[in-house]
Amino acid sequence: MDKDKNLETAVRDAERNYSVGRILDAARDFQTISIIFGGMKDYVSAARYAVKSGDCWVECGDPLRAASQYESAAHYFEMLGDEEKYRVYYRKALVQCVLADRRSEGLGKAVRARNLRRAAVCQSKIDDSVSVSHYYGKAAEFFVSAARDSVEKKMFDEAFGLYRSAAECYSRTGEYPLAVGCLADALACLAKLSEEYRLHLEEEEYREIMKREEKRFDSTIGELLEVLEGVDGVDDAAVERMWNSLLTVVRVGVALGRCGENLLRLLERRGSMAHVERASVLEILDEIISSCDSDGSAISEGVFKVVKRLREVLER
Repeated sequence: MDKDKNLETAVRDAERNYSVGRILDAARDFQTISIIFGGMKDYVSAARYAVKSGDCWVECGDPLRAASQYESAAHYFEMLGDEEKYRVYYRKALVQCVLADRRSEGLGKAVRARNLRRAAVCQSKIDDSVSVSHYYGKAAEFFVSAARDSVEKKMFDEAFGLYRSAAECYSRTGEYPLAVGCLADALACLAKLSEEYRLHLEEEEYREIMKREEKRFDSTIGELLEVLEGVDGVDDAAVERMWNSLLTVVRVGVALGRCGENLLRLLERRGSMAHVERASVLEILDEIISSCDSDGSAISEGVFKVVKRLREVLER
């Protein structure tokens, strides 16, 4: 009962804020109320207050937040099976996304990228016969640029996520070589991140953190395998660029001491890249072995074990 009363009070306060012109407060209040109703699975109320919040953000001149709330409302109407309303609010969200991009001064690259990706989703919901490649293409470019900025600042964890987002966008436009390159760059960031951990953490703490990084490595390799399903028919130059990226992936996997089934599948799944000499990969493995610190530590032993398994696959 107290919870219901608190929610009723929150609704009254939000409506009062709106009625007296405190639009910014009302926008935030309605947004919070919508989230609460969504958690309660009262999707009708959640949609209604998301719309109210979106309308307030429009009045505040904040198209990014307005788009987010209209998109939330559309999502709730979609869950309710109300096709007419969900198309209406995806369209409203798209308008605000486009407006936000036109008023992009002061927005960060990652923010613009996510906004353009949202625009692509909204347009697809409105009419899936309309191409959204231009939205995804621009979003990918901004994600890549933001990722490079993060790498320069040694923010490798952030760069990892941005490169993966770029790869997703490139995949949606059919730019598979670019998607492969972004995933390879993401994994290179993961390797840099693991090196940072090793330099600053005790061995036991390092090993615990690396359990998480190994999962991220494996899931990214899984994405890479999915992207490679679309490479058939690309030109030789694109294939060569992709293979160079895959060599980076091999380096990262070995450096992390990680040789899961996905990495082995990646080496075996060469398809149109079969003309590439295996010797190039074997040379890299030999180079890695020579650069490893053979001090008998468990980490070094893991690396050598991975190298051995990879050589077995490549020499079949």
